[in-house]
Amino acid sequence: MAPADQHKKVVKKAIKMKNPIEQLDCLPRHENRQTNDGEVISFETHWATHLSDSQSLWIFELFRANMFEFYSQSQWGWDPESKRTELFSTTSRYVLAKNEKGEAIGYTHYRFDVDHSSPVVYCYEIQVEEAYQQKGIGTMILQTLEKLAKSTEMEKVMATVFGFNHKSLGFFHKNDYTSDVSCPDENAGLDYLILSKRVI
Repeated sequence: MAPADQHKKVVKKAIKMKNPIEQLDCLPRHENRQTNDGEVISFETHWATHLSDSQSLWIFELFRANMFEFYSQSQWGWDPESKRTELFSTTSRYVLAKNEKGEAIGYTHYRFDVDHSSPVVYCYEIQVEEAYQQKGIGTMILQTLEKLAKSTEMEKVMATVFGFNHKSLGFFHKNDYTSDVSCPDENAGLDYLILSKRVI
């Protein structure tokens, strides 16, 4: 089988899994779920199509709170309808993080895909409520995606980050993400970077 066909087969197999994160035991172990200040975080996994109305509203509103200013400054501009379509596509999946009170405090939106001939887990979003930022929750979520990618035979985890979002760039660089082969050249005049981390 040609490599391209094999990569598509691997991605198709992963997409067909109902709940790969739980099936493949990719969530942090209980002893590794504490924030920097000692609160224990729990996690839920969902397809976008199975989110409740209240969960979908919270996901979009947290995205707006964290990212409106960045999108408004960007070449893409702020386009809420386009973003809703992306967030709640039939191929979108979520990991939701909750605090000890059961309140949602963060999430990742990810998909399985073939990108530049590589099978990947593409991290579209990691968003965390402001009061819970800088406490290790984003790292827990990212490590979950990395374990998922490795367990499903994806080559890497990828993310697109605005070049002027220094906090996000710092987060990914701290977790050993570097410019992907598909990242635009710095002379291209684009305001985003594509980062990745190989897992196999």
